[in-house]
Amino acid sequence: MARPFSLRNLTLVAVLALAATCGPNPKAPVQVMAMVPNESGTFTTTQVELTTVGNLTTLSGDTIKFVGATRVVLDPNDPTQQINGGIQNLSDDQRYDVIVRDKGADVRGHFVDRSGVLWPADFHTWNMVTTYYNFERSYKYFANIYDGVDPKELRPMRILYWSDTYLNSTTPITDNALYLSFIKSFVVAPFKNEQLIPMPMNPGVIGHETAHRVFNYNALSDQGIHPALATWALEPFNWLKSLDEGLADFHGYSVTCLEAAGCRPNFLGLSLADSRTVAFRNVANPGACMDEPLRTSFKNTVQNEWILSPNLYKVGNLVAVSLFQAGNKTGKMEVLQKALITALDDESATTPGIRQLIEANKQDSSLAQRNFTPEAVVDIIAAHITDPDLKRQVCIEFSDHMQLRCGTFPCMVDGLPAMRNCPSTAMRGTECPRIPQP
Repeated sequence: MARPFSLRNLTLVAVLALAATCGPNPKAPVQVMAMVPNESGTFTTTQVELTTVGNLTTLSGDTIKFVGATRVVLDPNDPTQQINGGIQNLSDDQRYDVIVRDKGADVRGHFVDRSGVLWPADFHTWNMVTTYYNFERSYKYFANIYDGVDPKELRPMRILYWSDTYLNSTTPITDNALYLSFIKSFVVAPFKNEQLIPMPMNPGVIGHETAHRVFNYNALSDQGIHPALATWALEPFNWLKSLDEGLADFHGYSVTCLEAAGCRPNFLGLSLADSRTVAFRNVANPGACMDEPLRTSFKNTVQNEWILSPNLYKVGNLVAVSLFQAGNKTGKMEVLQKALITALDDESATTPGIRQLIEANKQDSSLAQRNFTPEAVVDIIAAHITDPDLKRQVCIEFSDHMQLRCGTFPCMVDGLPAMRNCPSTAMRGTECPRIPQP
């Protein structure tokens, strides 16, 4: 039986099921009800199968582990976070210990067994089961594009559920789901404001956050706080952060394709009523183009301002749009997804990856200014695409949407060869108006 999504409906379910116990705890695969989009795109109560759960009551398994009642406080004025010169110098365990002030405990799901299918008996159980299901789908997506190799960075994923989280602020985070690399944990924040679909129930959002974990592990050497984030400034720093966001949006869109409702390039539109934000995060927007004001901001905005600026996501969107257009026009989306993973970390001398480029320049912002450029990263992506049509289209789309300095190939930038892995048949596309090159 399918019913349209409503927070009020879930509240009613909780009231009607006050007498329910924790219920049975069968071994995986478990048949359980969750809130997922159906063929028409409506979120409904739907029977799903959880295949990785080891303990349904505590929503835990080898892949996903929920922790409840945590309190996360990132505060540079906290003396415990100044030990050894700051949290960037602490080990992972030490950093987690001083930032996660309340370590929490197992969550507790409550279910009613209806003919072998377990129904969540209260609001939080509905939310946790749906969130678990979305993380499980994200895990399966990455396992698939890893060609079946277990993505060890996603086993296990620690989910701090309904966490009381303060990030350099006295106001707690609400209405969000996010990955915090400095404690290597995902946070599901409490709901405060009315949302169309709460963030953790949105499969694209969870896919996006899972992609941040994949990027951190592969491109940033699994460091909670990578040295480049402290050393780099202006364009290299801004590009690193926007690249992470753009790849996450592209993979978030890709995860939605696993659902019966089909692919949702504007997956944030399921959760946010803000049409402007949804529009500039839509990965299928062919009109997303670098313009002069955005490029000026990209090159000149300092770290703290860039992190808080919507321009971070606008440049990231140019990455996601370029990838979407290339994969869609060639019909080779899965080939592209796999190439993006191999491009993150490749120790080959002939085709080094993004991690290798970051490591070679991590201690020197001036070197990064010269070497960690959009042209250099696109060249690495192109080097890891074996299909010639897809390689050509990736070069075309990035040169167009990001207005790269290479518009024809072979290409020279600052007197040196650039984007050498782009074929000579590639050239700048025509979807975006040309802007003068700096």
